[in-house]
Amino acid sequence: MLRLQGINAIIALVIFFVVLHLAFVPEQHVVRTTMSTLLGGIGFLLMTCSVVLATRLEVFEDMFGGLDRMYQVHRVAGTFTAVFALVHFFSIPKELPAGVDPLLNSTFPSAQIGMASMVLLVIGLFVALNRKISYSRWRNPHKVMALVYILVIGHFVNAPGIFFERFSASGILLIVAALMGTIALIYTMFGMNKRTAMRFTIEAVNSLERATEVVLKPVGDMLTFKPGQFAFVEIQGKEWSEPHPFTISSAPGEDRLRFTMKVLGDWTRKVREDLQPGGKVIVRGPYGRFDASKAECRKQVWIAGGIGLTPFLSKLRAMEESDDREIHFAYAARSREEAIFLDELKSLATDLGNVTLYPLFSDEGDFARIDKVKERLPGQLTEYEYFICGPKPMVDGLMSDLKKEGIKRRRIHVEAFEFR
Repeated sequence: MLRLQGINAIIALVIFFVVLHLAFVPEQHVVRTTMSTLLGGIGFLLMTCSVVLATRLEVFEDMFGGLDRMYQVHRVAGTFTAVFALVHFFSIPKELPAGVDPLLNSTFPSAQIGMASMVLLVIGLFVALNRKISYSRWRNPHKVMALVYILVIGHFVNAPGIFFERFSASGILLIVAALMGTIALIYTMFGMNKRTAMRFTIEAVNSLERATEVVLKPVGDMLTFKPGQFAFVEIQGKEWSEPHPFTISSAPGEDRLRFTMKVLGDWTRKVREDLQPGGKVIVRGPYGRFDASKAECRKQVWIAGGIGLTPFLSKLRAMEESDDREIHFAYAARSREEAIFLDELKSLATDLGNVTLYPLFSDEGDFARIDKVKERLPGQLTEYEYFICGPKPMVDGLMSDLKKEGIKRRRIHVEAFEFR
């Protein structure tokens, strides 16, 4: 669930900037100049927040409720950056006000830099929001946004003093934000991957029904994680390209790391067909806050659709018999044949004693809907806390139905798992 702590921090930063900007308006400013520079400043602060969130630091995961939520905010902040920047561009005066000494306000070509950054920003935003562009084609062009950020800094730092007073209260805030954003950008591009990389070798590649389980053996230390977390998997070799995020399906404490990947596209199909034991893999993580063990309610409903099983599989494999929660687990698949790990789930539910498993197969008329869950639950829906992971249409439908049933949003936890 998205936590408001991070959102409130961004809102507070923007409000603080607005107060400083409006409280200390330069004498030579007209209203149009003040408001257009205000919008530009807000856009830059949002862009800085987007850059900082790309560092994937754990402190921000705690503030926003997980890396998946951070990337949602990252995307929204980037969208609003473009909106504010466009309005700023069309509203800023194109000439110096009358009576202003042009010699004293002559600088490097701030306007040309601003124009270049605007064009690249709009193109980058279009590419980022266009779902028809595949992840592999999107990933490298998206790195151009780092150049855009540097250009934007160059734009306002070199702007004439009539538009940007470097030593005004709001100007100092923007410069501090630029320094922090630049540090975050350098870390993201050159330090993050090196700091978080852990090396593994491929021990086994197991083909399942429409999915593949990859078993990894650590080269050095084992990755420390919590059930339900995910990591970025980067297979080494010239035939393999970008890292991909997958939920860890093994339990903490095991001496092997396991990922279960549904065959959805070219990359996952290549994993199934071409990946061989002995290959090298880099894993970065763990990430995510999809943690049912810290829920406020001990009566819980878990709903998994298809490969959305993986975080729950890790949780069940790690669960101890002394666990005092009452868990009702609805596992939805198209058919019994496609229900991966079903026998293990049944065995775990029997051994643990506090887990009731409800397999739902759409070809038998059982769908992942609240009415199907409701008829199986002892007690009222409002007595439980809900954890959901699966295809987006399924998740959206379940969330809508739960809200109609009077379930509070804070009792519904969803693994968003979208990174663009």
